[in-house]
Amino acid sequence: MTITMEIPEELAAQLGGSPQELSRHALEALVVEAYREDRIGSPQAAALLGFSRLQWNHFLKEKQVMEHACSVEDLERDVATIQRLRSAGLLPAA
Repeated sequence: MTITMEIPEELAAQLGGSPQELSRHALEALVVEAYREDRIGSPQAAALLGFSRLQWNHFLKEKQVMEHACSVEDLERDVATIQRLRSAGLLPAA
């Protein structure tokens, strides 16, 4: 699929590079966001970007994306579960 998008000249100048490089950066951003949202897995993300598994891992590290990182919502849900279990006497107090 081909998508055309307009970006402000100021942003294009700040990002630098050719239109092809900007297109690549946009694809990388879409893939990373889909990966973060668990909409695609590592194998599919790597394939979309033409990376091997090792290259994908390096890319994630370079972009400071932690694999299988918990979201704030995940942590809040875990805290609520722990509190509920402690209240029910199923877990010892901290």
